[in-house]
Amino acid sequence: MGEIMEDNIRPSPMILLALLLAIFLSAIDATVVAVAMPRVVAQLGGVNIYSWVFTAYILSSTISGPLWGRISDIYGRKTVYMAGIAIFIVGSALSGISASMLQLVIFRALQGLGAGSVLVLTFTMIGELYKLEERARITGYTTSVWTLASVAGPPLGGFLVDNVDWRWVFYINIPFGIVSASIIWRKLASIRGEVKSIDVVGAALFSSAFTTILLYLNEYSSLGPLGLLAIPVSITALSAFIYVERRAANPLIPLNIFRDRVLRVAYLGNLTAGFIFFGTIAYMPLYLQWGIRLNATQSGLALLPITIGWLKSANLSARLVVTMGPKPLALSSGLFLLAGTAAMTFLKDILPLLLTSLWLLGMGMGFTVSTFLITTQTVVSRSILGVATSLLSFLRLLGGAVSAVVLWVPISAVVGGLEPGLDASVPTLTPEQVAAFSTAISQAFTICIAIAATSLAIYLLLPPIKLRGRQA
Repeated sequence: MGEIMEDNIRPSPMILLALLLAIFLSAIDATVVAVAMPRVVAQLGGVNIYSWVFTAYILSSTISGPLWGRISDIYGRKTVYMAGIAIFIVGSALSGISASMLQLVIFRALQGLGAGSVLVLTFTMIGELYKLEERARITGYTTSVWTLASVAGPPLGGFLVDNVDWRWVFYINIPFGIVSASIIWRKLASIRGEVKSIDVVGAALFSSAFTTILLYLNEYSSLGPLGLLAIPVSITALSAFIYVERRAANPLIPLNIFRDRVLRVAYLGNLTAGFIFFGTIAYMPLYLQWGIRLNATQSGLALLPITIGWLKSANLSARLVVTMGPKPLALSSGLFLLAGTAAMTFLKDILPLLLTSLWLLGMGMGFTVSTFLITTQTVVSRSILGVATSLLSFLRLLGGAVSAVVLWVPISAVVGGLEPGLDASVPTLTPEQVAAFSTAISQAFTICIAIAATSLAIYLLLPPIKLRGRQA
């Protein structure tokens, strides 16, 4: 049974406050913006590019995450974090003064670029600054802050839109960002990494490969025949990226990171968990409103069991991973995900059982994310901590992007046959349409069962290591 050792210095408590503020900032941004968008469209117009307000942010933050992580391995966390949060603050300010929807899309892309740094480096700095036992406790704090922000975001966004101005859903980021940045600037020491150069070619190929495929996955329906070029272009760029990385003196992503079985399982686990979680978040509200006939507010509240389960298991696994090692917790996460996906597929017509299935799903997600975050940050060396951490969230988001398309296939076969505007008038659905839609949702969620079973099989391959700290 393997053991891995680490040593850390004790940072100032103010640094933890700054990092928790950054997590709050990242979590609340998505929810407050979503609530404000109907008012934004009413004022700025541009409903035809409505989705790009979210797509631009998702693309830039997802793709830039691993790049920020690797750059921080070279130039140090403090320098890169300051650059990222500055970009995020500027992007937020510009989004707030947007005079058109096109401007808002561009500025959201800039904001997402900075967000990629803020979120990745926050968790990277936690992994670097705190000892294993402290990370377990701090993971509980981060999960609680994320949950608080996710729950508080919608009502806060609604209050700002109704009582102040929609632009303040962007301006509100600025004071949080400034406080966090000022603390990091004053309290965190500047330490440069050993690597002296950036793999520019690798970064360009990585960005090209995944920007192309994520753009296709997010907007395939509007790209037409041109979208068919996305897959071969992405495969070609990815192949070239692997070729370059194998020969680069200082690769963007050291490919030998995937030789470690623990890391392979961690990354595949986050990919499959992202598929299940984001697919559920995307399409469960549709079923709750069309199938069970809940209103928008009720369907939002019905998703709370996911948050409750996630909060519980994340705190629990953060403590247990230190004493038990990651394998028992990984297997638990796989079982929870399998039980949750099976229950929400076959018992979805009974609301109390459906809510229970969502709680099971949340439990599985909390075990997955918390266990593999702590494990990854423990088994890798400090020189690749940034890129190793960033790959976890990148693959989780990639899994979500894939699930949005894959699960839509059976659903669209039914939705496409409904009358235009029917989604805005749920009571006009006939019993036959409701039954057809329910069947389509079941078919979509059956795919999640297969993915959950695959993740459980993957977790069986995890070696029974004990975590005692980080490699040198």
